Amino acid sequence: MPNPNPKISGLTRDLVFILLSAVCGGLAGGSAGFYASSYSGYERLPTVVSTSTAQSVKVVATTSTFALVQVGRPALTSVVPPAFLKQRGSFLGTIYRTPKVGVFEDRFLTNDRMLGQAVAVTSDGWFITSASAITGLKTADMVIWYGGSSYAVDRGVIDRLNGTVYLKTSAKDVQSASFTRAQDLVVGGEAWSEYRPGEIAPHVILDLSRRNPADEMTSSEVAARRVILDGVSALGDLGGGVWDANGQLVGIVDSKPGETARIIPAASIAASFSSLLGTGEIRHAYLGVRAYDLAALKLSGDREGLPLQGALVRDEKKGGKPGVALNSPAAKAKLKSGDVILKVERDILDGTADLGEVLSEYRPGSSVTLRILRDKTDMDVSVVLGSVVTSEVLK
Repeated sequence: MPNPNPKISGLTRDLVFILLSAVCGGLAGGSAGFYASSYSGYERLPTVVSTSTAQSVKVVATTSTFALVQVGRPALTSVVPPAFLKQRGSFLGTIYRTPKVGVFEDRFLTNDRMLGQAVAVTSDGWFITSASAITGLKTADMVIWYGGSSYAVDRGVIDRLNGTVYLKTSAKDVQSASFTRAQDLVVGGEAWSEYRPGEIAPHVILDLSRRNPADEMTSSEVAARRVILDGVSALGDLGGGVWDANGQLVGIVDSKPGETARIIPAASIAASFSSLLGTGEIRHAYLGVRAYDLAALKLSGDREGLPLQGALVRDEKKGGKPGVALNSPAAKAKLKSGDVILKVERDILDGTADLGEVLSEYRPGSSVTLRILRDKTDMDVSVVLGSVVTSEVLK
C-alpha cells in the first residue's frame, strides 16, 4: 500500500541514520582511547574527538609520533687499573726446552716443551725466573720466546738467597720491569698476575709472610719469605709476574702446579740483581746466624717469655749446626743462642720481611745496630757485616 505521508517516512529514516552515526562515532572514540592507554610505556596517543549533528558526523584527529628510547647495555668496567695498562706492554717471556735440530715441525715451541715464564728486568735481555722452573737444566737446554722471537740463553746465574735465576739473552729494546717495595703490600690488597704474556688476572693478597714449612730454621743469608695469593698455580706458571696497581713487580711465581699461588717478593730480587750488574756476581751482607722467625712460628703452651715477633737465634739440633757460626760477624759481636733479634737499624722484624731479606738491603762491610732481647732485657749490639757470595753460575 502506498505511504500516505512520504515526508514522515523520510524524516524517520534521517533520524535513524543520525542515531546510528552517533553510536558508531562513540564506539570509535572509545576504542581509540582504550588502544592509546594500553601503550603506557610509549608516548601516549592523542585523544580522537568525534562530534555529530543531526546533519553529519565530523571526526577531528591530531597527529603524533612514537618516541622510542633505545636502552643500551652498560659498558663493562675493567678490573685492571688504568695506571697499570697505560703505555704498558708485556714484560713476560716464556721459557721452552730447546727443540732438537730436525725437520720444520720438530722446531715448534709447543706447550709440552714449556718450562715456565720469565720477567724482563733490563732492556738488553736479562730475565728472571724461579729456579724451580729450570731444575737440572743447562743454559743450552732452554730458549726464551719474547715479542715474537726466540732467544738462546747465553748466561745463567742462580741466586741461593731467594731461589731465583737470572737468564741473559741477546734480546734488545726489551721492556723491563720496576720493583715495588715490601712495605707497600698489605694483606687483603689487590695484585694482578701475568702467568702468560699479556694475560692479566686480579688476585687478593692473603699472606705476606708465609714460610714453607714455618717451623724450619733459616740462615740469615736466606730470604725464605713468600707472599700468598688466592688461587692455585697451573702447569707453566712458574716464573710468572705479579704486579701492583702501578704496574710494578710485586714478585715472581714460585709455586708448582696444584699448589696455592706463592710468589718470591721483589724486594730481595732487586738487591740481588743490583749486585749482579755491578760486580758480575751476587754478593750480600753476612751476619752468620741461624734463627726461627717468631712471627711465623706457632707454639703450643707457654711462649716462655718469647715475643710475638723477631728472629730467635738457636742451635739447630737436627743438623748439628750452631745458632752463631764460628768467626762470623755475629760471633765477633758476641751474639749467642737464645738471643732474639728485634730490629736491624730501623727495620723491625715483624714478619713483613725476614732477617735474610732485611740484611740483603745492606752493603757488605756496613756497620749496623741490632736491637736484641736477651734474658728478658733489651739491648743494642753493634755489628760490622761481612760479605758472602750467594750466586752460582748455571752451566
